[in-house]
Amino acid sequence: MTINPITTMKIKNTALFAAALPCVLLLAGLAGCNSDIPNPGKGTATESPTQWIGHVLPDWEEGCLDIHAINTGRGESTLYILPDGTTMLVDAAGSTMGMDDDPIPPTAPKPNGSITSGQVIINYVKHFIRPANTKLNYLLLTHFDTDHMGNFDTSLPMAPAGNFRMGGITEVGASLAFDKLIDRGWEYPKNRASETRIANYRTFINWAKTAYSATYEEFDVGKNDQIVLKKNPSKYTDFSVRNLFANGYVWTGAGSEKRNTFPSVENILAADPAENVYSIAFHLKYGRFDLFAGGDLQYNDKSNYAWKDVEAPVAQVMTAVDVMKANHHGTSNCNSQALLNKLSPKAIFIHTWRDVQANAETLGRMYTASPDCKIFLTNTTDPNKERLSAHLAKLNSLDGHIVIRVQPDELFTYCVYILDDTNENYIVKKAFGPYFSF
Repeated sequence: MTINPITTMKIKNTALFAAALPCVLLLAGLAGCNSDIPNPGKGTATESPTQWIGHVLPDWEEGCLDIHAINTGRGESTLYILPDGTTMLVDAAGSTMGMDDDPIPPTAPKPNGSITSGQVIINYVKHFIRPANTKLNYLLLTHFDTDHMGNFDTSLPMAPAGNFRMGGITEVGASLAFDKLIDRGWEYPKNRASETRIANYRTFINWAKTAYSATYEEFDVGKNDQIVLKKNPSKYTDFSVRNLFANGYVWTGAGSEKRNTFPSVENILAADPAENVYSIAFHLKYGRFDLFAGGDLQYNDKSNYAWKDVEAPVAQVMTAVDVMKANHHGTSNCNSQALLNKLSPKAIFIHTWRDVQANAETLGRMYTASPDCKIFLTNTTDPNKERLSAHLAKLNSLDGHIVIRVQPDELFTYCVYILDDTNENYIVKKAFGPYFSF
């Protein structure tokens, strides 16, 4: 196996890297992401993840961190299986936009139009959490746009056991038990989501409190103890999730303190910002491995209202990461050069689902910040392939579910798997790595 440590590793500390290089080279032959004989259900060390191409992705194993970008073609949903088997689903795609409903059309639904995006997520989650858990410990909703929470329409089916309609997060939550639901809070300020959609969502939450004994909390910016391991936290003390941003509040970088970056509610409402500016963002750490996820953070209209650049305050408190979930589907007016320079990600996954995603200039900023960055998309339309021009050949994957699996070895080696999204067999069609965290 050929190793290029300069292009496949993020060097946070040059001296540390030099000292660790012999170990890196040893691990290159020992620490991949799965067992060396294709055998679904096993995920031990191997020389290369490419052996799994054409096979079902092996099960998660204790100690591993799995990050799954689930592709429904209708928005964003990310499943996290944490090292001790704690499970978290961030967002539940559910836009009902049709191909002819908007000048910027969506991609085709995956695997096809005969199944709802909510049911795709349900089936996917049930399959992959099976070796880790029987339920979701956390449902985290980053903000109230339909491509993250689901739409509401009176044509949607009623829940069999509840007085709410099922679409997106309400459909997923009606079938998958969960312990806690966290969102940005629907009362500050008056949000852009339809009142009927929020009312339906609140009815769903009240139902879940009874049906699952679930609890509800607003995302508490600055805290690193709101999202925690639930099964065996004492075994993985090097795992944490820091709440970075929501509703204009950003962590200060000290303790659990936060500060407000927004003007008064009256001024916010007068400026009529997109729902995206309220998005939840967090920083996940597992040993040497770092991940940044920022919902739909953006900087649109910052020339008129500086506070609408919600990426700027986040960039001030962030450090370099190994992996980034791209903000706002990698479209325009997001993923600023300042933020990308600070994060310097070595891998980026992008939940793309409309014809303008990803944006060529945005990709250019990503490669400027990290020239050897590995970039993976869940979807790409044919017209957008032409717009992406020279960037197209550099992209590592253009479609499919994206899975990042982090091993608990000395350098927290991780691999990236692309799963076929045209059916629900979860077959690996591409594999990348191993890469090393620093």
